[in-house]
Amino acid sequence: MKLIIILMIILTLSPIANAQNLENKIPEIMADIHPPADLKSFNPLFHFPPVNQDTTYVCWSFATLSFLETEVQRLGHTPVKLSMMFPVYYGYIEKAKLFVKTRGKSRFTPGDLFITVLDIIQKQGIVPLDVYKGETRNCKTFNHDILYEELDQYIESVKQNNIWDEKQVISGIKIVLDKHLGAPPVKFIYNGKKYTPVSFADEYLNLPWNDYLLITSFMYDSFDSYITLDVPDNWMQIDRFFNVSLDRFYQGIKDALTNGYSIAFDGDISELGRYGSLDIAVIPSFDMESENINQEAREYRFEEGNTTDDHLMHMIGYQNYNGTDWFLVKDSWRDAWEGQEKGYFFYRGDFVKLKVLAYLVHKDAIPDLALKIPGQ
Repeated sequence: MKLIIILMIILTLSPIANAQNLENKIPEIMADIHPPADLKSFNPLFHFPPVNQDTTYVCWSFATLSFLETEVQRLGHTPVKLSMMFPVYYGYIEKAKLFVKTRGKSRFTPGDLFITVLDIIQKQGIVPLDVYKGETRNCKTFNHDILYEELDQYIESVKQNNIWDEKQVISGIKIVLDKHLGAPPVKFIYNGKKYTPVSFADEYLNLPWNDYLLITSFMYDSFDSYITLDVPDNWMQIDRFFNVSLDRFYQGIKDALTNGYSIAFDGDISELGRYGSLDIAVIPSFDMESENINQEAREYRFEEGNTTDDHLMHMIGYQNYNGTDWFLVKDSWRDAWEGQEKGYFFYRGDFVKLKVLAYLVHKDAIPDLALKIPGQ
């Protein structure tokens, strides 16, 4: 019994000890990093200020829409802040449809990827944030705890009671969504003009949907081919990710930002090296030396489950600072507000190589890479 108690104490205290050890290493880490001084040193691409996603797990909508907002401005259209919860609302409906079709075998969670946003806008349209905030509470923050709880309860009852009627299930899902997000508008007026969500996407955004590419880099499938990104949030098992070697993957990111294009990306933020209080994300030398980060190391971390698709973000700047690559990341996760650069991170090149799983980019941003992609 005494041994069991001792083991329980050790297990309880070890995370605290690890955290304290990590805190003790921060001065040592910072002494070797020398990050860029501030946001201005990156000459950031156009973007709207970061928004805290707060108690939600819909970073995929925040990041992808931020990318599209930058694209609207880049293409010479009038910038507009888009509704983050519009794709969330219709995304859940699409998940419910697949859940019914697969008799409860498909994934029904808040997590998602870029593709859902792109597909929903092309099918259902989009609206400005001013038109649909997607929050029925009288406060300035987002909190989806109760929403997730009620959706989980409803979808579990569907499975337990074998309710496989699509119309009935979607009707139940909409009741929950309308209660917490509100019903999206069918028609609205923006800047004195009448729109539907579809006409707003077609006429106001007017984006070249077929010109956007999804790029990844993993050894579990063939390079220079379209593959399925093997992560849980790819709930539709989309196989539209073009797989390239790590050096081309990384060079594509630098090329895009150097050429004046932003990227949205899916990355891991759960391991050592991302310090919200310092606004930086690096691979510490005590974890892995930068020169040892290669295709095999990247694959090993992914296969072992250490690198996961935690979070989607928007990359809006790049500079080589003192011989080291640094990237400016616009972020919606809560720890991005812990430091001085509220809503931003400085990502060092080693973190990008090891921890970015995939990215969304316009094909003209990566002309050398796009030439290798079929149909481009």
